[in-house]
Amino acid sequence: MPSALEIAKRYFDLSNESNFEGIQDLFTESTTYSSATTGVYLGRTDIMEMQRKFHAQFESVQWKVNSVEEIKPGIVLFDFEFNGKKRSGQTVKTVGVEYVIVYKGKIQHIEIRNSDGRPR
Repeated sequence: MPSALEIAKRYFDLSNESNFEGIQDLFTESTTYSSATTGVYLGRTDIMEMQRKFHAQFESVQWKVNSVEEIKPGIVLFDFEFNGKKRSGQTVKTVGVEYVIVYKGKIQHIEIRNSDGRPR
């Protein structure tokens, strides 16, 4: 079974590819997702619907990982930069931290916060 760190890194790689089938396979029906930007979601279906809508706004998306570490068993912390080009031509740039919690080979929770650690 892949490690929590490998699974979390895979999630970022799949997100950069907008590979929804691959992302979906990392979630369960009890996975949760929280971001002040997009909201709070429960379960694979709800999360994937949000992700498809989010990605559809953009011509291109790129999450650059500045650092990643497993801060506790199963809890992976990413420091990231997001760059996206909207279909309208607008460029979107944000920075933040993302917690990815992995349990028994699946992502159980994702939480996105401002880079200073506050919820976004």
